[in-house]
Amino acid sequence: MASILIVDDESVVCKSCEKILKPKGHEVDSALSGQEALGEIEKKRYDVVITDLKMPGIDGMKLLNIVKEKYEEVDVIMITGYASIDTAVEAMKLGAFDYIPKPFTPEELRSVTVRALERRRLLKEEREKASRTYVRFEYTMPDNLYYLPEHAWVKLEEDGNVTAGVDDVFQKSVGEIINVKLPDVGNEVEQGNLCVEIEDSSRRIHKLWSPISGEVIEINHKLTENPSIVNNDPYEAGWIMRVAPSQLESELKNLIYGEALIKWWLKREVIEKRDDKYLQVSALDPKFKHEIAKQPGGENIKVCFGCGICTASCPVREIDETYNPRKIIRMALLGMRDAVLKSDFIWLCSTCYTCTERCPQGVRFTDVINAIKNIAAEEGYIHPALRMQAELLEKEGRLYEIGDFDNKKREKLGLPRVHSEKNVISEIFKVSGFKEIMEKKA
Repeated sequence: MASILIVDDESVVCKSCEKILKPKGHEVDSALSGQEALGEIEKKRYDVVITDLKMPGIDGMKLLNIVKEKYEEVDVIMITGYASIDTAVEAMKLGAFDYIPKPFTPEELRSVTVRALERRRLLKEEREKASRTYVRFEYTMPDNLYYLPEHAWVKLEEDGNVTAGVDDVFQKSVGEIINVKLPDVGNEVEQGNLCVEIEDSSRRIHKLWSPISGEVIEINHKLTENPSIVNNDPYEAGWIMRVAPSQLESELKNLIYGEALIKWWLKREVIEKRDDKYLQVSALDPKFKHEIAKQPGGENIKVCFGCGICTASCPVREIDETYNPRKIIRMALLGMRDAVLKSDFIWLCSTCYTCTERCPQGVRFTDVINAIKNIAAEEGYIHPALRMQAELLEKEGRLYEIGDFDNKKREKLGLPRVHSEKNVISEIFKVSGFKEIMEKKA
């Protein structure tokens, strides 16, 4: 059972929402103004706040800002009129979970509320897994796409058109998808308005808002036969439609992208350590993934969509569960530069290339790890065991000492005695620059 607060200056709207949601077992309260709502929130902890956008005094946008600043864990759903769609889209950028255009049906209200509560449940499950150093990054949001947060994504194509689809947050909160009602080719879609209806396994209908305006020039017919593709591969095979945009430049400003995406997402989600601290956005380096991509072998790190096949197939993971290839790439993509470079786990890769062979995106994970190692070494972050090996190699000319016993065995086999080449190895270290790298301290 969830605790829900309805905020609207029209009592009939509040009563209608209560009538729709209470039979589902939810505890529903109402407030007739933003000021009254803040008083209710001070007294009681709510899971979801459903508020009208246009109200006298403290309107929906002001209420959203106050709630997200003081009670970030509360999900806010906006009720808006058609003329306020642009404002509603902006509200989603500021942290609103979703919005419902007036007039709405009981099923539409129930569906968006169910999605909000399902998302909360998923996040709660992840946060309860305190045995991990970091909570698993439950959602995947590739940084080369533009997003209408928690709804849809847009990809700019070389021909000037755009591809759009459902983002990972939306599809996970919906659950199993059994039907997708696509727009017709030739239809005009508008940013923030309905473009697709998605039906889940409970027969609820969820509305997807279009992230961009323009004419639909192609739709993904495969979804008609197999709608579960959206669940399995939302950013590639599960695309929804291709659009010839009509207001691309101005509408992209309403979406989030790149560094703004990272800041928005980390503001929404806690990446918990055992001391329950937030990961500070200011400590992230959004350029880190580009730095890796410039290294030989690191070129395609950015196409990873976090499916986890690399981790599932890793032999090192079977021995040591702290080694998680998927988490390493996610941390790198998020810009957790220091945490990645200073960690021991980047040195555990056995270079078996199993992950590379099985990756559906062709990410050469082993080469990506080597690229990260190179960056770490350049900055003086080298595992102590490797430093010891280098010192032994320079001192003895080999990684293990060849004694008389070994040489006598070689002579019996007709092989020449092995002599230490200390000076040669030391010279190679100097000429190659390896000695200078090993002497660096972070």
